[in-house]
Amino acid sequence: MKTMCLSDPSPFPFLSLPIELQVRILSLLPVSDLLPLLSVSHGIRSLIQSPTFPSPPPDLFFLLLSSIDPPFPKLLSYHPASRRWFSLPIPSHSPLYHSCPYATSSSIAITLSSPAGSDYEDEDVPPEAYFVAVQMFSSLPHREIPPMIPLRYCYVYAVIPDGDVSLSGPSDHFRILGHSYFNHGIFSQVYDSRLGRWSLTGKIPCQTGVCKNTALVNGSLYVLAFPPYQLLKFDLTSYTWEIILPMPEMIMSTSIFSHDQNIYLVMGFEEPEGIITAIRVHILDWGENRESREWKEISVLSGTEEAFVGFTDGACWLYGFETVAQNGLVCLHSPYTSRVLLFDVRDRSWVLLPRCSLEPEYTMWYGHTTEMGQEVLRPVGA
Repeated sequence: MKTMCLSDPSPFPFLSLPIELQVRILSLLPVSDLLPLLSVSHGIRSLIQSPTFPSPPPDLFFLLLSSIDPPFPKLLSYHPASRRWFSLPIPSHSPLYHSCPYATSSSIAITLSSPAGSDYEDEDVPPEAYFVAVQMFSSLPHREIPPMIPLRYCYVYAVIPDGDVSLSGPSDHFRILGHSYFNHGIFSQVYDSRLGRWSLTGKIPCQTGVCKNTALVNGSLYVLAFPPYQLLKFDLTSYTWEIILPMPEMIMSTSIFSHDQNIYLVMGFEEPEGIITAIRVHILDWGENRESREWKEISVLSGTEEAFVGFTDGACWLYGFETVAQNGLVCLHSPYTSRVLLFDVRDRSWVLLPRCSLEPEYTMWYGHTTEMGQEVLRPVGA
């Protein structure tokens, strides 16, 4: 069989190899290594963006910080596979360029179709606001989502894809979970892309609301509600809520995440003075017959350990931290020192990440993850 080589002139010996060998080599690289190659030469870009190029495995990035005001042209991100910091550009045509996401899952982000303006704060959704589902860092077209049912103080905090969703076809479905206030109670709202509308579902057993961090396990979504602090379960089939168990006392900066069908709790242990002197990680133990539920501690980072001292810049205590988790990894960010800790639930290790030289450009916590796939390699309009 006759082999062909890429024809564009280049000093790189790689381009003199047969195309079949070039494809084999490039297909072994993760997305984080393929992205810079798009600008090396026209030949390599054409090869990577070819419809027949093998799909690379998803590449996980922690999207940690952004500029404090829109637009958001770049995100300070950490890539755990290479242990490197990246400044990831958001395409200027993307809705995420002007609006932060309310929720993300894999590479899907839910945000507003147009900027909300300065009158709306935190995660409160503007009345009659239209949403869009977009692929982060991708040129793929976004999908429009109608406004939530117009009640008081609407919030969105989770998107749940049905399998591997790319938003590129009509068979790609997902659901969005939020809540709003109605008749002196808090009720969940669910958007189902199959139906194309929001539905008002069960009453949430809490007084104020739920935290942004969620955990998806066995067809149910787990959230932290307050007050009182407790773990709730939302059944994604029956759309009903259940109280699982209360939270431990004397905690701050609490968040949950899931890995390998288990639910984990990350919390700062609070002293009476209102400061955190240790960070603890618990796993939810369901007990026999899933009835005697309790949190069991699996790891603690005390204030005297080197990673904690570095996280606090030598203070050995802090007032709070922010977290984001994916694939068994948790990034903890201190807004007071701008240091980042990485906890790996698989080996229960704590690592203080090196400072990033790009950090002064970024001042606001972004707090999402994305798993980049072949969609970010495609040309605009493809």
